[in-house]
Amino acid sequence: MTEDAPSLPAEGDLVLKASQGDLGAFEKLIARYEKAVFNIALWKSKNYFDAEDLTQDIFLAAFRALSTLKAPDSFGGWLFGIAYNRCHKWFRRERNKVIKIQELRERAIIDAERRHRAERSSPPGAGAAGDEHLAEVLGRLPQDVREALTLKYLEGMSYDEIGARLGINAHRIDYLIRKGKQMVRERLERRGGTETGKGT
Repeated sequence: MTEDAPSLPAEGDLVLKASQGDLGAFEKLIARYEKAVFNIALWKSKNYFDAEDLTQDIFLAAFRALSTLKAPDSFGGWLFGIAYNRCHKWFRRERNKVIKIQELRERAIIDAERRHRAERSSPPGAGAAGDEHLAEVLGRLPQDVREALTLKYLEGMSYDEIGARLGINAHRIDYLIRKGKQMVRERLERRGGTETGKGT
């Protein structure tokens, strides 16, 4: 004779406990719905890492709003409503960001060229070639790296402000900025060595 499998806690009970601050109960709700919410985020963002960030954002928003849920047994439909709403806002932000980044890119290239020219103190007549070179380097950076560098060093934004603008966390911002500085440095040095070799 086999024993009956233990029954799972009723969803409404978990919601009530979670709304009272029981993190263990909310973790059980996450376990039930995480895959479905992630699939919604992935469908909307088309990017695994963005979907992960969106999923965390959705559950955080749900936890903060639990006290507004009038019918605990309707948690699933309520959660999916939050998921679609947050994904829609993310999509609109990304679309606007693509438009804005074109303007920022032009300004970034101009300002970066000016600073780079002053730092290297190039002789008269060498500026045009150097400007074209730096513009090419910046233009070849991955879009997310270029955006992070632009907002940090040209817009003067803090990590919190950058995170709000791009919809990413501080760890991701720090990674993009460090990666961007390294890529610019390596490409400038590589191009500089190539040009020196040509002149010999």
